[in-house]
Amino acid sequence: MDSTEVVEMHGERSETKPAWWLLYTIVLQLLALVGLIESFVPAGPWRTMLECAVLLLTVTLMMIWQRHNRVALDLARGRRL
Repeated sequence: MDSTEVVEMHGERSETKPAWWLLYTIVLQLLALVGLIESFVPAGPWRTMLECAVLLLTVTLMMIWQRHNRVALDLARGRRL
């Protein structure tokens, strides 16, 4: 039984490639959000809090992406070795 069959038995994703396009989309949207904050929010505590919130959101979304793509990342890593 190969690893893709095990993944399908547990009801998780069965794709063998990581969804890099989704990670790139997340990063680009959050960079655009930082640009909007820089452009329209005056310097001060509100801007700092918004930038920290975007940073926290970025890390959280990247962790979620990594969790959902861990099998595909492991398979890709195994193919390169």
